[in-house]
Amino acid sequence: MKWREVPIQDAIGLRLDYDVTGMGPGIGKGAVLRRGHVLRLEDLDLLSRIGKDSIRILEFEPGEVHEDDGALTLAATIAGSGIEISAAGEAWADLRARHRGLLKVDSRRLLELNRLGELLVASRHDRSPVREDDLVGRAKVLGLAVEESRLAAAARIVADRPLLSVVAYRSMRAGLLITGREVFRGVVEDAFSPLLQRRLAEYGSQVTCSRVVPDGVDGLTEAIRDMLQRGIDLLLVTGGMSPDDGTAEAIRRAGVEVMLHGMPVSPGAMTLVGYAGDTVVMGVPACAIARPRGLFDLLLPRVLAGDRLSAGTLVAYGHGGLCWGCETCAYPACPFGKGA
Repeated sequence: MKWREVPIQDAIGLRLDYDVTGMGPGIGKGAVLRRGHVLRLEDLDLLSRIGKDSIRILEFEPGEVHEDDGALTLAATIAGSGIEISAAGEAWADLRARHRGLLKVDSRRLLELNRLGELLVASRHDRSPVREDDLVGRAKVLGLAVEESRLAAAARIVADRPLLSVVAYRSMRAGLLITGREVFRGVVEDAFSPLLQRRLAEYGSQVTCSRVVPDGVDGLTEAIRDMLQRGIDLLLVTGGMSPDDGTAEAIRRAGVEVMLHGMPVSPGAMTLVGYAGDTVVMGVPACAIARPRGLFDLLLPRVLAGDRLSAGTLVAYGHGGLCWGCETCAYPACPFGKGA
């Protein structure tokens, strides 16, 4: 790309080929004049205040693409289902969630693309829960123009597997099995049910059946089997999940294939995850009601987005799985669970 510098006093009547950005009192920081704007006499004072004494008139070579068009092309190349694209200005293109769901980011190929040079893509963390219209990524071209060949290289990296997508949550039918003699006898109020109902409702799912049962492996085993016959997609079994408690044993006796019991995460270390056919079974320990957020909050969006959780997937939560215990919980706008 070639350009020629034109003093601002000689540029009146010329059309800008790019956004002019600046920073100053009463201006803020950002684009002060947009691409396509025809310069007028009254613009000269503004340009002077941001330190511009000339503008560039661009002359594109064959095979070059304007920065704004390049950013949009790049965004369209990397975006998958559930993503909407819009021009943000200053050679940025925004990628936003079309609906509520779980953001999926192929971080390995994203790194490969960013190593090409001149093409820049920033995203939220992989597996971030997002809402409709949330900004999930931005794409940018570094210069005022980019070669078509570089955009083609990005397209080869992406191929037919987009780098970013938003998977909509399934509306699941959930069963709750609340354990504990003290709750069964009414000595202690059930704190699990209202909490888990709220968590499920946040993602568009609901509890369709629930029971309170006393401790005891045999009785709990039969209760789990009964719940699994009720056509539910998700069974949450609450209460003691420690080694000296019979809840985990009862889950196994009921025929559940346990992926992992005992997670390298705090809070949530005694969580259990398993499957009975297509039904997801989770053992939810007492820390779910003792702390604002925990491992359950990391796993629930993935379950509702259709992820099947393996032991390898679950142990990977050890990196970043320590909650900071902030005085005011800001989850999910925090590092908890982001390293897996």
